[in-house]
Amino acid sequence: MRDNPQKFLEVALQAVKKAEPIFRKSFGKPSGVVEKQQGIYKSPVTDADKAIETVITSVLAKEFPAHSISGEEFPAQKKQSPYTWYIDPIDGTISYIRGLPCASISLGLWKEETPMVALIVDPLGRTAYSAIRGKGAFKNGKERLSVSSVARVSDGLGSVGRMKILADDLALQRVARMAYRGRAYGGGAFELCYIAEGKLDFSVSERIKVYDVAAGMLILAEAGGTATDWEGKPFVSTATQFAASNGKIHEELLETLRG
Repeated sequence: MRDNPQKFLEVALQAVKKAEPIFRKSFGKPSGVVEKQQGIYKSPVTDADKAIETVITSVLAKEFPAHSISGEEFPAQKKQSPYTWYIDPIDGTISYIRGLPCASISLGLWKEETPMVALIVDPLGRTAYSAIRGKGAFKNGKERLSVSSVARVSDGLGSVGRMKILADDLALQRVARMAYRGRAYGGGAFELCYIAEGKLDFSVSERIKVYDVAAGMLILAEAGGTATDWEGKPFVSTATQFAASNGKIHEELLETLRG
């Protein structure tokens, strides 16, 4: 079981399934909404965020007691194992609070700095995106995902940071001007899945945490896409800038960010 990716994914699915009723019950009307400080920014958190992370953590800890667990809402449980589960209980919390169906549960397993297993679930649309390293990426376990064929940023449809940041960030402005059109869903996990299935072509973020992208970047890679930091280096758990694309436009995307 220690090195059984299929078992890891099956347990992840079980954990998320137990958490889905909490997600659906509180959608659009969560209790306990507060803002937490993250550096110079504020980010909302709800009772549902905490409850979902608690449920998922309890399942993972029971099945894989040697694995580390790092979630958005609680202190990390660090163990000696090279495996770490990264949990974002509600990716797109603002959308979730407002009742916008652009939120998901994101769960990724890394072996040191290598993503191994990924699961992103939309409990409202009852859609699951998953991937095992080297085995491809799938929607609802059956539909194999594949990125778009767009070959130029100027033809690309994608997400460029957040409105507040875009006004002051010259790198993001360059991408926004170059791209064909921009779209923002308020949930980075969804955006990565949409690139993986060819609906979007790229996404860039100037401020990211590993649990935001731990699952989505593997799903994207297994669908033929590329995810790096803004310098083109492999994304690691301590990185803060993120660039993702269908792979075909990645170098041009990075060049645009660099100016």
